[in-house]
Amino acid sequence: MKFFLAIILSTSAVFSTFAQAQISMQKPILNLFELSIKSDKTDLYKTIAQSNITESLDKESGTLAMYSFNRKDSPNQTYMIEIYQSDTAYHQHLKSKTYKEFIQKAPDILNKKIKIETEPQFLGDKKIIQNEKIINNLVIVDVKPEFKQVFKNIVIPEMIESLRVEEGVLAMYATIDTNNNNRWYFYEIYASEAAYLKHRETMHFKTYIAESAKMTTWKESISVVPNFLRNKGKLKFEKK
Repeated sequence: MKFFLAIILSTSAVFSTFAQAQISMQKPILNLFELSIKSDKTDLYKTIAQSNITESLDKESGTLAMYSFNRKDSPNQTYMIEIYQSDTAYHQHLKSKTYKEFIQKAPDILNKKIKIETEPQFLGDKKIIQNEKIINNLVIVDVKPEFKQVFKNIVIPEMIESLRVEEGVLAMYATIDTNNNNRWYFYEIYASEAAYLKHRETMHFKTYIAESAKMTTWKESISVVPNFLRNKGKLKFEKK
């Protein structure tokens, strides 16, 4: 009896630890930056961004993902998405040597830097190993105020199902603009163009499109290409 009681107590401790780990992920940070790179500094920016991302992911436990990608029609227009386990993890990154070095070099590289404040609604990914086939999408959607909750109830299950059943779906993130809570930003990563096209033919994607069609006032799909993509993988967060 004592033996079984010990097992039960041990198992309870494991689940308690797991629950605490989950609590620490209840308020992750997702930063979205729009960057305008000086025309003669694009190669330098890519080198610095790659170094910054690599160092941050390798050395900072609370830095979960960093993605640098460019507009296809304007290589000087760049985006950066950063995901941190918590606000504490984000501020630890701000104190890092890597970040401080980037800030020192930024005036010589950037024409403009805009930070879009967001509140994550769903974050899910698999471990990403970048290659020449990987593609990414950035989509902005404005939702009618009266459909905010209904839209969320449709889109998040679709994203969860996509990650669960589609091998080629590598990451799906949804976040809301904190200054305009009707505006959603979606960032998605696929193993290839073929994986993306296959995703668009799935029943869960078609259902989402059909059910949400009348809920939006504006939608923009920005054509982007990966620069440097890194994550720790196995992230799953859903705002309740």
